[in-house]
Amino acid sequence: MLNYKITPNPKAHQWQIVLSFSQNKPLPVEVVLPDWVPGSYLIRDFSRHIVQINAFCNGGQVGLVQQSKSRWLAEGQVGEWQICYTVYAFDLSVRGSFLSTERGFFDGACLFLSVKGYESQPHRVELLELPVGWQVATALPQIGEQVFQTASYGELIDCPVELGRIEFLDFEAAGIPHRIALSGLYRDFDRARLVGDIRKICEAELAMFPKPVPFAEYWFLLHVGDNIYGGLEHISSTALLADRNSLPPHGMAAANSDYTQLLGLFSHEYFHAWNVKSIKPEVFAPYDLSKENYTEQLWAFEGITSYYDDLLLARSGVIAPDAYVLLLAQAITRVQQTKGRLQQTLAESSFTAWNKFYKQDENSPNAIVSYYQKGALAALCLDLLIRQKSGGKQSLDNVMQQHYLDWCATRSGIPEKQWQVRCRQITGLDLEDFFQTALYSTEDLPLEECLASVGIELAWHALPRSHGGGVVTDTVEVSAAPDLGARFKQHADYAVLTHVLNGGSAENGALCPQDKIIAVNGYSCTDLAGQWSQYAVGERVRVHFFRSGVLHESVLTVQAAEAATALLRIVDKERLENWLFNR
Repeated sequence: MLNYKITPNPKAHQWQIVLSFSQNKPLPVEVVLPDWVPGSYLIRDFSRHIVQINAFCNGGQVGLVQQSKSRWLAEGQVGEWQICYTVYAFDLSVRGSFLSTERGFFDGACLFLSVKGYESQPHRVELLELPVGWQVATALPQIGEQVFQTASYGELIDCPVELGRIEFLDFEAAGIPHRIALSGLYRDFDRARLVGDIRKICEAELAMFPKPVPFAEYWFLLHVGDNIYGGLEHISSTALLADRNSLPPHGMAAANSDYTQLLGLFSHEYFHAWNVKSIKPEVFAPYDLSKENYTEQLWAFEGITSYYDDLLLARSGVIAPDAYVLLLAQAITRVQQTKGRLQQTLAESSFTAWNKFYKQDENSPNAIVSYYQKGALAALCLDLLIRQKSGGKQSLDNVMQQHYLDWCATRSGIPEKQWQVRCRQITGLDLEDFFQTALYSTEDLPLEECLASVGIELAWHALPRSHGGGVVTDTVEVSAAPDLGARFKQHADYAVLTHVLNGGSAENGALCPQDKIIAVNGYSCTDLAGQWSQYAVGERVRVHFFRSGVLHESVLTVQAAEAATALLRIVDKERLENWLFNR
């Protein structure tokens, strides 16, 4: 048995931790902290937050020698061991550790040292000296007041912990207990609406997959604040961050965009209980948390999950079909407006997540494509192709169900390139050409043909980049809009370029990321987007800007926006609903 006693020091943003265990042989003691957390594919070097660490055996201090950035070694002694260490905690994310006088949170991977050779033993956690009024929310199995115990180290770090003043909203889905643990400061909202909608989403996902369900209960740890967003999956819980304004107000009819985004976050992380926490790449079974675990299959785990998260909002009835089609138009537009889709394949995007997707810079839109976003569109096309080729007898649902049954039977991950092989075996369909195009080329996906099969017409238009895509009721003709060819942040009287896109007006005018635009044709740059939209394609515009504190001038030729904005039109509502509701 390994025991962790955790004492918070909120004002210093520090956790004081004492790890104790018994050793009956004089073997060296090696303790290790993970370098990354499953579900977030970046080496995060959590050990950099350890402020101090010491080892004791039978009451006497033992030399603890650091072997690498996250590994320490002590000479072996028989007896009662204690590893005492302090961890700094001020990372407001779902992947790290945070502690203040208002709230505490931690993901176990960034807090709990493992002891080599003891990983399969029971691990017990006791929380001490919590501030008055603080509550605890976690899926960790509880055995006493603020005492929790797991069967292994792997289970220990798969249950994040939320501490503070928490509102609990409980419900059952398919007879399984679920709990929303809501923290943060927020105005009154429609609790019945939130609980009812989340229940419908959970029931739709539980109905999609065969038994056994991968959890006995499920926790949503939702912290709301100002302009925050994120989620990280775990087998029986998820940690979520959202803007407080995304909670549903009383009297709201159809879900607004903020609330829809919140519902999609719940849906996405819940789906991961099956897809990546259960079904997973072979290199994740088990995870090696000391180094990168490379796989080209992230499109199948994050991309497919990103496809189903919105689809299940429609299937469960929490948003209307036309609201789903709008989400789809926006998703298609985001990918089409990313020039990196012409440079990087989905397989490459998955494999290089560690040093490209999670380490984006000013050139990323020109160089990479998201395995989340394009992966979701690949899943959409795959689903619709399976339905079309099988005459409606099969769908991507069937593939996911069989992948899950395979996992339940073997507990084995999927080897590289075998996801698509297994897909062909499950469906009996020839999908080789599709997989070659979708995963291993930079060709565009067959979106027009696939959407047409379910009653949706896709048309591309050269609209302003800010349009984002939409739904129309009639065929429309739109003149090409002027496009700057850059992303920027607008301030009161200037704009700062954040990304300069290949081939656009900004790049051709020799502008760079971080240039501070102060004047456009002699007028103060108070609204760069609005000002640029007033010029005609082909017109020449004089721009003044600061670069590294020095004033510069350039003349830009206004270029037309690319036809990269998706407008979708529902032409056959029956076929659309047959797909959405799996009829």
